[in-house]
Amino acid sequence: MRKILTAAAKELLLLRRDRTGLLILFIMPALLVIVITLVQENVMELTGQKKLQVLFLDMDDGALGSSVRRLLEEANIETVVLDNAQYNDAHLRKTIAAGNYQVGIVIPAGASAEFYNSAARLLQTDAPSTTLRQTAPQPISVFFDPGVMPGFRSGVKAQLSLMLRTISMGAKIENLARKFNSTLDSLGLPQEYAQLSSGELAKRLSHPILALKERQTGTGAQNMPEYNPVQQNVPAWAIFGMFFTAIPIAGTILQERKSGIWIRLASLPVSQLQLFTGKVLAYISVCLCQFMLVGFIGYFLFPHIGLPPFTVFQNLLGVLLIILCISFAACGFGILLGIVCSSYEQASAVGASFIVTAAALGGVMVPVYAMPEIMQHLSIVSPLNWGLNAFQDLLVRGYSIFAVADDLGRLVIFFLLTIIIAWKLSRSRI
Repeated sequence: MRKILTAAAKELLLLRRDRTGLLILFIMPALLVIVITLVQENVMELTGQKKLQVLFLDMDDGALGSSVRRLLEEANIETVVLDNAQYNDAHLRKTIAAGNYQVGIVIPAGASAEFYNSAARLLQTDAPSTTLRQTAPQPISVFFDPGVMPGFRSGVKAQLSLMLRTISMGAKIENLARKFNSTLDSLGLPQEYAQLSSGELAKRLSHPILALKERQTGTGAQNMPEYNPVQQNVPAWAIFGMFFTAIPIAGTILQERKSGIWIRLASLPVSQLQLFTGKVLAYISVCLCQFMLVGFIGYFLFPHIGLPPFTVFQNLLGVLLIILCISFAACGFGILLGIVCSSYEQASAVGASFIVTAAALGGVMVPVYAMPEIMQHLSIVSPLNWGLNAFQDLLVRGYSIFAVADDLGRLVIFFLLTIIIAWKLSRSRI
């Protein structure tokens, strides 16, 4: 054990002298988690997962505009109302085109009267369909910032169309109720039926019979937070930074091989597995410090820049076990890289390419479910995907540590395979 600890102390001493490498290992994941999380939080706002602001101009000042505003507020959409005495649709269009708001809605003058007259004419049996089309009310105008994504534009238009259908259905039901009451009066039916108000009848007819309730699915979900990009990005970019420790590990091995120290160490009464174990112990401590730094940024800094804090619920022992397994996998890859490659430039190029590719495939940069189907199938080969899945299952879905044993097992097997291959290659070369 003393030999292993001595080898680990030697690795930490070498790493301390490499200040540039230390900055890359710690500053890179810290900057990435801040920038990417802020960007994804803004994307969530643009795709409707966060509250959206809509510029609203009501040139009509009637019941139709009030109904549209009420439904927008119920849909968690904030309306910024323009005074129609000071502004017109040209001003709104200019504001939207400048990118100050992404969506603008204009209710044309006289829209309420035309709308309710059209709803009343629908029940007139002597009105032909061509007349109804010719007397349809003016459409409500919606403007989009030219720079918004097509998916966002389609989603907002679908939501607004559903709101207008709801308002139209309410007006039709109210007119139908009036027609129903007048028919009851003409037939001389009992007074309690005839005196049912049109508003009350419309309310009863529009009352939903079936309801939709969203329920959480994860085990222990009652304690789990609602999804936010923080819970995805803090573990993801911490894993990304932890795997980058492979490059300095490979660098120290290549430096020892080039200077002849590796041969002299092999002549001492210490096995290569002990040397490998010392390197692993040293860099596991580095990986732990990396995760703590990114986790502290998520917990303490994020609330001050408008982001929800990163939270770890209950299973701290499970989180520590996942970090250790990921650290083992990263160290094993670094040792293999140092044995296989012949120069530091080659190791840094191959290592960085592998890590970035594995991160892209593993869901670090883009969630796996948002990838094409072929990439979703390929993601299973990425070690970063195994670690990220384990964190997501534990922190977001509320699973126990036993439920992520398969991902942890893959990481341990990856570590063992890389160490065995590196050991075999190094022995054959010596």
